[in-house]
Amino acid sequence: MYGVPTPNSAPGGITLGPDGALWFTETVGNKIGRLSKSGPITEYAVPTPGSDPATITRGPNDDLWFTEWFGNKIGRITIAGAITEFLIPTPNCRPNGITTGPDGALWFVEQQNTVSKIGRITTSGVITEYQGPPNTSPFWITVGPDGALWFTEMRPVILDGSPPRARSPSIPWPRLTVR
Repeated sequence: MYGVPTPNSAPGGITLGPDGALWFTETVGNKIGRLSKSGPITEYAVPTPGSDPATITRGPNDDLWFTEWFGNKIGRITIAGAITEFLIPTPNCRPNGITTGPDGALWFVEQQNTVSKIGRITTSGVITEYQGPPNTSPFWITVGPDGALWFTEMRPVILDGSPPRARSPSIPWPRLTVR
């Protein structure tokens, strides 16, 4: 067991880096952590204060990419610890899950439920957003065994005077072909 140097930092997402170390987000600590094979944890401060880094993944270029929940950005960190941030065009979109797509770009979800978008960022930082149905709140995203992008949604809770119940209608998203 390894203690994170920053107390109460709320470690979140974790992934294996190209250097064989485990890289993780520290949501409350506003840092990216690196746990080497030999044990010491190194922390790297995210430049935007209070950005709440949430999830992290290894990118196609062997950098690590992460979402900044309150920072409204996608971050990239090299294995040397250099961080670059990219602002998402939609304000307050709450980026959450992120994964490397089959096209070599990074794909992420914009969870804020009135936004309901899937985003794509190239390794050079160009962001494209795809609008989905309102109030569906995409949450996590990954590549499936079929090579397609799959994501989960947090469906809205409908209140109709009876006890609250979840409603899960089939809401179509625009079809995206990623190659």
